[in-house]
Amino acid sequence: MLLVGFAVALVATAGLVTLHDEILKASFEQRDQAIQSWVHGFAQPVLTEVMRGLSWIGSPYMLVPAVTLAAGLMWWRRRKDNAVLVASAALGGVALDEVMKLHFKRLRPDVPWAFVHEHSFSFPSGHSVLAMVMYGVIVYKTHGRLRSKWAKSALVVGAVVMVAGIGVSRVYLGVHYPSDVLGGYFVGAVWLAAVIGSDMWVDAQRI
Repeated sequence: MLLVGFAVALVATAGLVTLHDEILKASFEQRDQAIQSWVHGFAQPVLTEVMRGLSWIGSPYMLVPAVTLAAGLMWWRRRKDNAVLVASAALGGVALDEVMKLHFKRLRPDVPWAFVHEHSFSFPSGHSVLAMVMYGVIVYKTHGRLRSKWAKSALVVGAVVMVAGIGVSRVYLGVHYPSDVLGGYFVGAVWLAAVIGSDMWVDAQRI
């Protein structure tokens, strides 16, 4: 089911071709750059450190060991389905991001004030893809186990804040255009829907 979901997600995200064609137009690119400059206008030392922290939280340096540890613990506690779900969600998100990057080959923003410099392609934002997928999975697997409405609300709000914060941090630091982040959210949301749909289908077969 996850393989089918991945294929569906790959086809669905092909719709980004239309968005990418719009991005390449001069008028859209000017708006993209204007938003990026507006975000940079809030730059100050403390905020920069916060944004660096958010970007680090959403980076492979944080996610790879975190996902490996989480999946390993789930497998050890005999929650093999959850372990497979978490690992597949992460690996699928990375794969989709890499495929899209190689397809679109959009260059990184060329701004003199960038706080971080990266050399991979820009569209879509991998941080945004994985933030949407992983925090979405956390909410999906945890929400139903919480009894308090306040706890459930805090979980959802916290996840939304983290996903949004990680995306904004990439624009703030100068390594992504706003449209890269939005594209990443779209890819992540499609893959997250495929992952959750596969898990729900498996559960339904057991009833």
